[in-house]
Amino acid sequence: MSNEKRIIEVNGQPMRYELRRNPRAKRVNVRIRPDADGRVRIILTVPQHGSVRIGEAFLRAHADWTMDQVARFTSRESVVPSADEREYRRRRAEAGVFIREKVKYWSGVYGFRYTGVTIRNQATRWGSCSAVGRLSFSWRLLLLPERFADYVVVHELCHLKEFNHSPRFWTLVARHIPEYRDIVRELRKWR
Repeated sequence: MSNEKRIIEVNGQPMRYELRRNPRAKRVNVRIRPDADGRVRIILTVPQHGSVRIGEAFLRAHADWTMDQVARFTSRESVVPSADEREYRRRRAEAGVFIREKVKYWSGVYGFRYTGVTIRNQATRWGSCSAVGRLSFSWRLLLLPERFADYVVVHELCHLKEFNHSPRFWTLVARHIPEYRDIVRELRKWR
């Protein structure tokens, strides 16, 4: 088996993974493995003569599951829930109402349809949009200034129309959030 470290972009975020070509593999698969030093590795296995492009498409299609698994492995340091996990459990319902109201409002403004909304305890991303129109948000949007939360919701909703970060995508965002560049800069301070 050969291993190669690679990076792809998924929903505008870099995803590091290891590509493994396995002569015994019959199909593409993704595994999440912790290292001895505590880091979590994403391993994409493809058949020996399989297409890397197809493998990466598979990885993008399963990005939500992959990031959930990475988050689970990262948070497995102890059996006792961390203060962050307790806060998530305590405020998840409140965050769900807050975020779903924003999604409903902004989807009406834009006229976009989505297939569902999930609230997660993700620390590395504010939100994501799957290829099938499922929106996922960090409960921490509840803690942001309202205009920042609005921006995140609008950003993910605009991916329903433009599943990229092309100029057309940013034009859609700017239609109702013209100061998005300033918000993006400020959001980096909230991580």
